[in-house]
Amino acid sequence: MALSENFSGASITTTTAANFIPEIWTDGVKNYLERALVFEQVVDSSLNGLVKGRGDVFHIPKLAEASDAAKSAETLVTYSASTHGEAQLTINQHRYVAKLIEDIANVQATPGLFEKEVSTMAYALAKTYDAFIESKIEAATTNSTALAADNVITAAELRGGMKTLMEADVPIQECNLIVSPALYSALLGISDFVDASKIGQASPTYNGQIGLLYGMNVLTSTVMGAATDTGVEVGYIVHPSAVSVARQLEPRVQTEYSVDFLGNKVVSDMLYGAVTVFEGRIQEFKNP
Repeated sequence: MALSENFSGASITTTTAANFIPEIWTDGVKNYLERALVFEQVVDSSLNGLVKGRGDVFHIPKLAEASDAAKSAETLVTYSASTHGEAQLTINQHRYVAKLIEDIANVQATPGLFEKEVSTMAYALAKTYDAFIESKIEAATTNSTALAADNVITAAELRGGMKTLMEADVPIQECNLIVSPALYSALLGISDFVDASKIGQASPTYNGQIGLLYGMNVLTSTVMGAATDTGVEVGYIVHPSAVSVARQLEPRVQTEYSVDFLGNKVVSDMLYGAVTVFEGRIQEFKNP
């Protein structure tokens, strides 16, 4: 039966019963979004197997192009010798993340604390590895295009960069286009790439993505930010052979119980290196 309107007694509320109402913690949610790691997939990582186990410097022969000559009647041929170059891949990047998880925290925390901590350690290593590879691409200076406007690319600028590489016999269909989020947004605004009447098929924006541009795979990475400083790289066309990268020690996790600290010491580490082998197979796009 409902209380009458002139009820003058006390009722149990969330305030009076506060000590009996539990506060519940849900499973942990990462306070950050993991960025897409793209750069290892656009370079040559075929040396991963070779560098395992030993060695710190690996020599990559660069075969020089041979030249032919016209043969005249009744004359001896002239012998030539090519001088071959090399690139040196040095394994010198040893990165780690270390944490001490005390027993009291592990026991009293919600289930899965240890596993969640380890997953954040692995991502930290991968993120640095991704940026390191990008730094090798960024260091190239042979081919560079200054954009007309900060963080905006035009179809003509993109075609100009492709022309530079094609004139050096770089097969564009094997290249990847990696751009900042700002440049990716600019690509979506170019009708040549999204207008179905021009590309002769369903518009790429119909399914929300641009998969290929002029035969190149398109990827985006936040390693290239939205800075407007002069000369900041915001996009690349890269042939896989331009950069070689190798992981000598895969990301590993080692643990050791510490009686002194009454907790688990956890260390995750990784050993790798990279080298720019052919600068001329990289086209950079920079802010003006």
